Amino acid sequence: MSLQIIDHAGAHRPHTFTKDRYISSDTLAREWQNVWCQTWLLACVEQDLAQPGDFFVFPIGPEQILLTRTGDGAILAFYNVCQHRGLRLVHESCGNARFFRCGYHAWTYANNGSLKAAPHREQFLQGLDLAARGLKPVHVDVWDGFVFVHLGQNPISLRDFLGPVVDALVAYRFCDMTLVEDQTCFLNCNWKAVIDNFGELYHVDFLHPQHRTMVDCCNDTVHLFPRGHTGVHVPGATTNPRFPIPDEPTPLLCATLNGVGLKAEDFIGRITHIRAAVQSSKRVHARSLGFDYSAFADEQLTDAWQYNLFPNTVMSFGADFCWILRPRPHATDPGRCEFDKISLVRLPPGQHRPPRPPRDVFEYDAVLRGEKSMTITINQDVELLKHAQSGMQSAGFDTLWLSEEEARVQHFHGEWDRLMQMPQNQLS
Repeated sequence: MSLQIIDHAGAHRPHTFTKDRYISSDTLAREWQNVWCQTWLLACVEQDLAQPGDFFVFPIGPEQILLTRTGDGAILAFYNVCQHRGLRLVHESCGNARFFRCGYHAWTYANNGSLKAAPHREQFLQGLDLAARGLKPVHVDVWDGFVFVHLGQNPISLRDFLGPVVDALVAYRFCDMTLVEDQTCFLNCNWKAVIDNFGELYHVDFLHPQHRTMVDCCNDTVHLFPRGHTGVHVPGATTNPRFPIPDEPTPLLCATLNGVGLKAEDFIGRITHIRAAVQSSKRVHARSLGFDYSAFADEQLTDAWQYNLFPNTVMSFGADFCWILRPRPHATDPGRCEFDKISLVRLPPGQHRPPRPPRDVFEYDAVLRGEKSMTITINQDVELLKHAQSGMQSAGFDTLWLSEEEARVQHFHGEWDRLMQMPQNQLS
């Protein structure tokens, strides 16, 4: 049983640091300029901007970014604020519109950001040049069906920012997947506590006992990429060897076997043979549905894969699905954040793509009451994080102390440290 760490970056990994980064309002304010305005941020899926006129509003910290698909097919992004008196321009979260009209004084913008009309222009004695008062643009780019924005002035390209991650994930073609669920939960914790949680497996044996019946968290492979990105690969369709290997397939393994046309009774006393059998059968099963899995390695068909894109995008995925888990910082309170779960699936060829699901927004307590769910595993995480933030406030705790099982957490905070230490005159 062994953890393998493959370091593609060679960056400093802090093993200990103080709690201030989770609880300090001063840190929150500086973090906005040094981290959020210096990195590419996942704003939405390209499906949200599929047709000319489609728009999507991405809230992040104190800002809202308006993304649009213009008549000529370009995707553009702007600060969602009217250039007259600074009101929020668009109040819907998404939709389709040829133009945007401010509800206060009717300044009207095309969906390419240009100001097309302003009432009573002759009353502006200083003059009103429509061409000079268009919406303020934001850098935007697309990778494999995901739309990113950058709030800085002179960013590196998105391709350079993602680096080796692009090549590592090329087989998945997330752009061909379909959005089927969109959830947002308000959490009482700092956004970095969420990223930390999804950056290590140290807690899995204790917080998620169901995982020991379907994955092997002992023999995971961790990847540390440049610019704070990380990945982990956990063998699936198996059990955790830290615990006794059962004689019969567990209920979760039975579901996996049934899903690819295999019989659970054929693997009594043969639990360790399930993973290879599922890999082989899944390729045959996929062909019957019209899927081509020839680009995938065997382990990509059974195992649990997760890549974290700095700063705040967690991608948990397989050949048939992708979950985007994304904490967004609160504008003023370091002890709060908004946590998104965006679910994509690969539909069989020819199946009609359903309409975009509405965003389901709820409070943390709705999960505790059992009224809402983000899957059993994420529910368990969500229930815990409030207590992590509360403990950070205690005078009895001052310093985090991280193990090698938390190498991805270390790597994330190393990049966070690097950006936070940059002088203001070096920021874009």
